[in-house]
Amino acid sequence: MSALMEDIREAVLAVLPSLPEDKVQSLLNKLASIGVESKSDLQFIKEEDLLANITPIQCRRLLNAWQTQDQTSYVTLTPVDHSDIVLSTTTEDPPSSESDNTSMSSSNTSRMTVNLSVWHENFSVPWNRMPPGIITAIALEKRPSAKDRRQMVRIIVEEMRLNEQNPSKSQCQSIAKMIVKQHPQSFADVMRDGTVIGSGYASLMTQLKTRVEHVNRGNSLSRRRKQKRVSNAPEDIARGPADQYGCVRWQPDCPPGETVEGLKEKKSEMQDLYHTEGPAGAERGYVIQLMKTTYYLQRKNINASPPPSIAELKTEWPYLFTPKQMFSHFNLLTDIKILEKMEQAVEEKGKLILRFFQHTTARTSTDEVERILVSYNKEEKCDPCPCVILLLMAHFKEKYEGLILQADVFSTAADVERTKPLPESPRLIVLGDVLTATNWMLSIEGQVTVGPHQNIVAGMATLFSCYYVFNLVYQEEASSTLEFIQRCFIGINPTSGTKMTKWISPRSGKVHEKRNNSVSLHVSALLKRLMDFEWL
Repeated sequence: MSALMEDIREAVLAVLPSLPEDKVQSLLNKLASIGVESKSDLQFIKEEDLLANITPIQCRRLLNAWQTQDQTSYVTLTPVDHSDIVLSTTTEDPPSSESDNTSMSSSNTSRMTVNLSVWHENFSVPWNRMPPGIITAIALEKRPSAKDRRQMVRIIVEEMRLNEQNPSKSQCQSIAKMIVKQHPQSFADVMRDGTVIGSGYASLMTQLKTRVEHVNRGNSLSRRRKQKRVSNAPEDIARGPADQYGCVRWQPDCPPGETVEGLKEKKSEMQDLYHTEGPAGAERGYVIQLMKTTYYLQRKNINASPPPSIAELKTEWPYLFTPKQMFSHFNLLTDIKILEKMEQAVEEKGKLILRFFQHTTARTSTDEVERILVSYNKEEKCDPCPCVILLLMAHFKEKYEGLILQADVFSTAADVERTKPLPESPRLIVLGDVLTATNWMLSIEGQVTVGPHQNIVAGMATLFSCYYVFNLVYQEEASSTLEFIQRCFIGINPTSGTKMTKWISPRSGKVHEKRNNSVSLHVSALLKRLMDFEWL
């Protein structure tokens, strides 16, 4: 392959890292056939040129990246005498006369200004110093072992510190992004099924920054200090109309041919049907169609400011509080069929998680994890779903009561509400033992809103759906587990934004405020270990 085609291949994989090799080759052949002779020619590509080779969305992503890149200014450095280099940190007095201006202008042609703050943009990874395992993995487009990857991080950080003693997080991010762009098969955060976790380079960035902090732990002079941010917002706000995170139809327009008054009449019709037929009416095709037609009005009610209570929403939209219609609403909101996703995740990734925690080298064994595994192995007929959730919560040092409550197997919704006060944030209420129960209910804002129903996997899907359907943030007692489910099970992986406002440290057990919109470090760390365990 020519150097040009290799450059273009890297440009394609930087935007579409999971594109199959046959598609990449087909795309390269197409670009060559239409006359691409240099990397700068990519800015002139049109969407119709590539539609026969990749999907329209993939095509638009490529064109957007290439056109944006072309608008970025590039500077070509030419060899100059070192005496002519002026560091950007120096200051000079402004010219005092026209003659000084002329002198300055003429001298600029032979002098160059170097901005020391952008060293990371031209950083060169010392691949020649890497362990053989890294070189082999890159050559074979395989994932390196965790040991080799840690050694690679040490070498890179050592090289980075030649430019700056304590590189910032943004500088680590820039270098991690560059490495993943060059070698996505070896270093991208991708599960075997193709699920890209977050930005695709978060775990490598975290490793680099963690190593930087480790080598600087005793160096107070190079420490980067940040002033603590003080927020005047109330701490216990659980929902709000501005939470569009991960949604594609958060507030659609009124459907063509419909009016708001007409949609309100359909809503009243469904309320009458619910009073006559109860929750069973949610299965009727007529009701299913009415719920889809009135989706615009449902979102308008949910997104109102101030937001209505869950009790008010249930009165207005009773069928929305049935699993079938909540799944349908979630599908319209996110383009994800959540029950299918959850069932597939439990079957495939759930088994991976079980093997991971059972494995002797998992290094996450705690008394609680071992207790859960012993209880699970004793049960002959036990759905893996609750066991997987309990293992995740134990790993993140989150108590299972932060997400799941137990009730007597014969309890009704009224019994549960009467027994003890229910929390404001959502809870899955299982009827019987957590590991073996088959029936469940869902509570939100202190009252049972859904159920009882059968199938625990459907219960977990309903629980997760409600955070998106009703604009809820993850409660701190289970925030890491919920973000893990979101990213690994459901596949909602925005590179920014979060439904997590607070989290519990798996090491200290202390509650911390989340200060940025990136992937939780503890969630990212577990995802990386699972990826390594799965690939290796």
